[in-house]
Amino acid sequence: MEGESDIEITSDSESESEWHPGSSTGSDSLSENDSAEAKQGKKRKLKKRKCNQKGPSSLCTPNKRQAEDSTQYLKQKFGNKSELPVTCGDKDGILHVEKYNDMEKCILSEDQWFKPNEFERFGGKGRNKKWKTSIFCDNIPLQKLTEAGLLSSFKKSRIQNKQVDSPNSSPVADRLRKRKCQRERFTSSSKSDSRSSDDNGDIVDEDDKDIIDMTMFEVQILPVTCGSGSGILYKNRFATGRCGRCIRTKDFWLTPEDFIRLNKPDGMWRKDILSNGIPLGKLIMKRVLELHMITCDCKICEDLNQDLQNDDMCYMCDSEEDLVCCDECPRAFHSLCHLPAVQEDSPGQWSCTFCVMKNMEGSNQKTLQDVLSSPVSQYTLHCQYLLLHLLHESKTDVPEFSENICGLDRMKLKLENNDYQTLQEFVTDIELIFNNCCTSSEGSDMSRMTSRLKEVFKRECETIFKLL
Repeated sequence: MEGESDIEITSDSESESEWHPGSSTGSDSLSENDSAEAKQGKKRKLKKRKCNQKGPSSLCTPNKRQAEDSTQYLKQKFGNKSELPVTCGDKDGILHVEKYNDMEKCILSEDQWFKPNEFERFGGKGRNKKWKTSIFCDNIPLQKLTEAGLLSSFKKSRIQNKQVDSPNSSPVADRLRKRKCQRERFTSSSKSDSRSSDDNGDIVDEDDKDIIDMTMFEVQILPVTCGSGSGILYKNRFATGRCGRCIRTKDFWLTPEDFIRLNKPDGMWRKDILSNGIPLGKLIMKRVLELHMITCDCKICEDLNQDLQNDDMCYMCDSEEDLVCCDECPRAFHSLCHLPAVQEDSPGQWSCTFCVMKNMEGSNQKTLQDVLSSPVSQYTLHCQYLLLHLLHESKTDVPEFSENICGLDRMKLKLENNDYQTLQEFVTDIELIFNNCCTSSEGSDMSRMTSRLKEVFKRECETIFKLL
């Protein structure tokens, strides 16, 4: 060896011209003898190249430039991501960076949370026992992301904590301080790389492409759609795709998997069930919905027979406790809210007035005059149905409307006491209530709600009486 500054390179290593396509052959730093020896397959020596950088640490080898370029690429690609898609074997998942740095279960896959070593076993790579090289993010092992500073290196953190111990500090406090410093360094480096240029040279913040207003998801019930189907998702009933009937349609309580089978049989519930345009899978990642673990033993997950098929609140008054559940539809009622009143200890199955009316055999069409002149006793079920329907549709937070529409409650008492003789008397009372509500100016909330109730009443009368 000619000197300590020489670096030995085997003949099968890449020549410098391969790292610099625009250069000649890289032979100016090699002697003729060296070139000859290289052709013969022997070891040759390469002098350090001078670099334009100043200072003693200005060695610009291809390996160093490649490592720097690789780190910069990884920071640009992943530096501003809080969630990373990962794979291990035949399993896919989402790695949550904050949970990873806090040494928690951080990989979500198939409705389960895993630590990295657990996910390695889950993906069938447990024999490797080196999850940093077994788990990949976009075909890049986690080891590379750790080396680039995008993920915490826990071993390094523990060594540093031991070095900075002082007589006046505890190991736990020092570890917390170190972790905080790591997060701050990671955040500052991520911010510097979170902006990139688009094709027109303009600066674009990549996070702006995925901005979601999460305030709309803070409520406990969410509207959901899938294809042409729609329903209401109740957060407190949600568990997993197959557990927890959390989606209320007009006629049923359904699990997400039931809802997808009904509306898009070849779809996936995480992707194809949307709330305000956002898939449920995205809402799970944003923690709007809490996915239960596969080992969860709560009432929802243990109830494999799915007995939670009725509403948790009264269909008429929206309050809980002591409800009588219909055996044909999801509705539930307080015994006195229903028409007719229900005996709570009635034996056998029970169907609400809505279901009885729906199952009623059709009759011959009649004129409006024939119907109005008929005795109420002939159409008691029809009157009960109409009153229940109007009472349900009239629920509102508008105080003025609630005060005027309370006449429907008085009509309920009159109907129970058999105070109406003909159907004309019943309809006249309803029209009187509508007229009292129409005293407000046109365009007001009260006026709009009254118009809507009139339309509901007209439509239902034409349907159940089969008017000509």
